[in-house]
Amino acid sequence: MPMFSETKAYHKRPHRKVRSGCTICKRRKVKCDEIKPQCSNCQRYGATCSYIKPPSDADLSASRSQGRTSQSLKDGRRSTSIDLSPGEIFTAHDIALIHQWSVATCYGFSDEFLGDVDLWRDNLPRLAQQYPFLMRAILAVSALHIARSSPCPTEKAKYLRIAAHHQDFAFPEYRETLNKVNKDNAPAILAFSAILVVYQFATPQDGKPFASGRPEWFFLHRGLREVSAHWHSWVDGGFLSKQMDRRKIQPVNPSVNSDDFRLVSLQSMLYEMCGNDKEEELAVYLDALDWLRQAFAHTCNANSRIGPKYAILFWIERVPQGYVDLLAQQEPAAIIMLTFCCVLIKRASHFWYYEGFAEHVLGELWPLVGEDNLRWIEWPLRVCGLSVTELVNTALGVKASTLSSSLPAWVPIFISLQPKIIASITATYPSYNFSGLTPISFDGWNNVLKPL
Repeated sequence: MPMFSETKAYHKRPHRKVRSGCTICKRRKVKCDEIKPQCSNCQRYGATCSYIKPPSDADLSASRSQGRTSQSLKDGRRSTSIDLSPGEIFTAHDIALIHQWSVATCYGFSDEFLGDVDLWRDNLPRLAQQYPFLMRAILAVSALHIARSSPCPTEKAKYLRIAAHHQDFAFPEYRETLNKVNKDNAPAILAFSAILVVYQFATPQDGKPFASGRPEWFFLHRGLREVSAHWHSWVDGGFLSKQMDRRKIQPVNPSVNSDDFRLVSLQSMLYEMCGNDKEEELAVYLDALDWLRQAFAHTCNANSRIGPKYAILFWIERVPQGYVDLLAQQEPAAIIMLTFCCVLIKRASHFWYYEGFAEHVLGELWPLVGEDNLRWIEWPLRVCGLSVTELVNTALGVKASTLSSSLPAWVPIFISLQPKIIASITATYPSYNFSGLTPISFDGWNNVLKPL
């Protein structure tokens, strides 16, 4: 007996989707109402609305006449290209970057607590499907991750170019969306801001972060604190709600931190530097120090669920604006306090984008402290495995192995401070000619001290 007594006919359902929507809606894969000259979606986001002209019969005939071989070659070239235009479909390279995000890069956005990474690994790519600028940010930071971990200079340079490419295209749409923030796009904007901070840390640090008079990474972190109150209700219940809840944690007893006594010792430094004539500055510094002690303490308090990575952001968000102004002026007390924040950065260096960053920042901070104040930063230097002598050697391009062991420890410090000393003397006595006054090199000090 046959298995089926009758033959059932299956018919393919007719295609009900409209193919004549605008190019922006097609790229975003959303329904287009086809209102002309600007559809409702483009009008909402302020995007330029354009429609593709339907192909003529002659065009369709010519298209069908092309062989499959030439078409597959064309598709192959498109899938391996890394030069994307703003409206082009993502390529095979980008699919590989999404995989990189899912298996590696996303873990840098959690704080190592159970369930934290799931939100970034699973929810963020789904949200990014609605916002191309967020997808570009994911691709950019994933490319940077590959570049940082690659031992091949050619591959490193390649992925740095890919990262810059995606970031350049992400920014215009991000700024446009930021000007029209609402309940729907607020999570995407906040997620992009978080990725932007990581991108800043992950970008190769070729220049000096204090060249403009202030550490740009610090101010970029601080920009995240300006989140309006109604934003909290917009993201409440969403995948970013846990991150927002960390902004509401209550103070804890600083004594839970075994290194709190080191932070308390900075109080004597502040009283010494501010004296009796800088009471307002002293109050600002003490407030910033209290928040720094809280940041360290929360990393030792299990209920806070804050690791060193979020503790950095916690402190930067809460310091008073007066401290930020003093830091921009490169006041020694503000610089010294920032070196203690480098301890938190060092403790978070197992995150790929923080690796080596604490040492880099300390290398720029220590010359701004002043010779008399170097004793205050001994602990941050030691935690980061550095010493003043090593930093001087690096700054002057001299390897420690080439230095004479007969040089006293104070010589490298003095050599590094000579330009400032000479500048101070010249400013104090402008009528004198100091054209012959130049810094003494290591070789010069060797010759002077060798007979002794």
